[in-house]
Amino acid sequence: MLALLHQLFAGVCGQNLAHTWSPGGLPLPCCQRCTGLYVGALVAAVLHLWLKPRLTGRFLWIHGLFLLQMIPFGFHWLPQGPLLRTVTGALFGFGLATFFWLLPTARRLVGKKATAEKYFTAMVVGVALLLALSVSNSVASASALALFAAGGLLTLAALVLANLWLLAASFLKLTRRLELPTTPPKP
Repeated sequence: MLALLHQLFAGVCGQNLAHTWSPGGLPLPCCQRCTGLYVGALVAAVLHLWLKPRLTGRFLWIHGLFLLQMIPFGFHWLPQGPLLRTVTGALFGFGLATFFWLLPTARRLVGKKATAEKYFTAMVVGVALLLALSVSNSVASASALALFAAGGLLTLAALVLANLWLLAASFLKLTRRLELPTTPPKP
């Protein structure tokens, strides 16, 4: 199964072995940053489904910063080790999932169920578990992380497709509204 995931992630990750976690001696199918990104996106999607956090301006600004932090870290302008690569990837995954979540849930910009504190607490716990699994000496941790990363990749793909579908539907609806009615000319 891991061989299949290695092939799947080859299209979206450089798979640099020097920057890849190997829990239990089993290299993951994606690098540390991509592991964080995809696991973070999966955790974010689960938290959005479960907690339905209020998507307030502050909440969106924080997630926008999660996206922007990738500029100095993704371009390696700042020194970073494995833990920082994984955490910055996870934060980026949270930002991506949140902004891809917006269009499909546009009617729910202000949630009713959970406060941002619950969401961010669960986010910290999720990132801590990600790091604990990453440094584990267990082959089961490698399998779990590989599956979580694949789940995150599929989650982001589904969110992108949902956004494209909704944009296309909105565009078609708009063009139908703008069409001029065709009435026969009066004699």
